[in-house]
Amino acid sequence: MLQKRIGMVGGLLAAVALSSCSGNGQNPQKVTTVNPLQGKLQLAVGTANIFGDLGAGGGALTGLNVVATFRQPAGAQTPGDTDALVNTPTLSGPFTLPTAAGTPDAYGSTIGTGPGPGETGGARVTATPQQNPGSSTIPASTFGVSGGVTGLGIEPFNYTTTGTAGTVGTPTTFKPYIVPAYDNGDANAFRPWGGPPAFDPNKDGKGERDGTAVSTTILGVSEGLDVFAGVAPAVGSYSLSVNVPTSQNGTSGNVSTSASLGSGALLPAVTPPVAAPDGTGGATLAVTLPAGVTEAYVQITDFGLPENPDGSQNGNCNSAGDGGPGNNPPIYYTLFVTASGTATLPPNDGPGTPGTTTPSICTPTQNTTASGSTTPSVGDQFTTQLIGFDYPAYQASYPNSNGNPAPTLLGAAGQADITISSAMSFMQPVGTAAIRVKSFAFLKRVSATSARLRH
Repeated sequence: MLQKRIGMVGGLLAAVALSSCSGNGQNPQKVTTVNPLQGKLQLAVGTANIFGDLGAGGGALTGLNVVATFRQPAGAQTPGDTDALVNTPTLSGPFTLPTAAGTPDAYGSTIGTGPGPGETGGARVTATPQQNPGSSTIPASTFGVSGGVTGLGIEPFNYTTTGTAGTVGTPTTFKPYIVPAYDNGDANAFRPWGGPPAFDPNKDGKGERDGTAVSTTILGVSEGLDVFAGVAPAVGSYSLSVNVPTSQNGTSGNVSTSASLGSGALLPAVTPPVAAPDGTGGATLAVTLPAGVTEAYVQITDFGLPENPDGSQNGNCNSAGDGGPGNNPPIYYTLFVTASGTATLPPNDGPGTPGTTTPSICTPTQNTTASGSTTPSVGDQFTTQLIGFDYPAYQASYPNSNGNPAPTLLGAAGQADITISSAMSFMQPVGTAAIRVKSFAFLKRVSATSARLRH
């Protein structure tokens, strides 16, 4: 289902009656009435220690973590799915936004580089109401017309009237926002795609790259992370409201909720896991969770083989790429951990139809075989990062919380704190060992890839 593929974008634009039938067209189910203003809106806030392992002056940032859900309630057509296809959120609280405005994209969203021009230095993060079809300009704001509160996270999944022929009335994009917001130029920024083995909706070892996604641009399950760099997490009360269209005649209504931040203390910094390829396409990773971190994601991004001088890439064994012009996109893997120790990436979670065997991260031998050349090849380039939480982030994610209108968002301390490591880069030389890539040019390319993949 579409809403399961893009972070659960589902629901209805208005209070309408729908009838659904079984897959074979027989035995019609009961008619269900859905009122989008009855959706369950939730908010949790917390501190964000962003790239804290880099230290002061090295790129470490402090920010605000925002966890939001807007889901269909019990008794609705699909309880637990996103409540509305379009909504316009506003977040306010005792914070101060950066003073430099960001650059808007085609949908008026500035979230990649800074707040909107009317938000700078203020205490409100806003979106832009939907514009009339054919509008030549869209007023800029953090979320623009594309960002709305979904089943998990504030993401650019709104169905808008803006766009080229053939795109109007569809999701603005399938891609979740870059983390952290307002800091897209950082070499350590990343796209929060959840991949196998932790995010594997069909349980076929392929995640969303098993050929069943509704779009080839869906590279994983949205993790629903919204982390705002440079926004100090001030103690106090925060509020989130969404304006939801209720008819095609321009009427709308508001749903709102609030959350409290009781402490501005940061979680300890975390370090990126050191990876040791197993020689068959998988890897083991040494993970350390500091005090206060109750669970974490190990994010692994496979960028395939190095670029050629002209920017192209030679094909590797699992079709991973750096997302450059004409190149394949990266492959995303996620491991879920709850304690320090060794985490394992299985060797055959690479993309492919169910039943096929594709290496997760190609070794030099596998790439050499795939190339058909007698010249030995290097293995894949990949990065690792650790994202630590003191709240049940994984339990609230999809598909783990399918059917739940109100998953738990708060940790034992009554808030939702996050800590994110920098990216550690690896290259597999001829042989099977992994070494850290110290080339800044590679990290710069990864950053450029993030920018290219933005929309």
